[in-house]
Amino acid sequence: MYFVYTFMLVAAMVVLFFCGYYVAEIKEKYGKNLLMLVPITIAMFMFHLIWALLEMSKSGRWN
Repeated sequence: MYFVYTFMLVAAMVVLFFCGYYVAEIKEKYGKNLLMLVPITIAMFMFHLIWALLEMSKSGRWN
């Protein structure tokens, strides 16, 4: 279970990083556009997923 938790955490952090990258790319190419909301929404979901994984890791079942 530890490896699954670690893999999910790393994957969520990588997606969070690329969401920031794509927001910067969209901002540079198109200016402020509603298209920026897609990676921002995904980034918010990933932030909450990371937070939930960290909270779940505090329980004894994940050790």
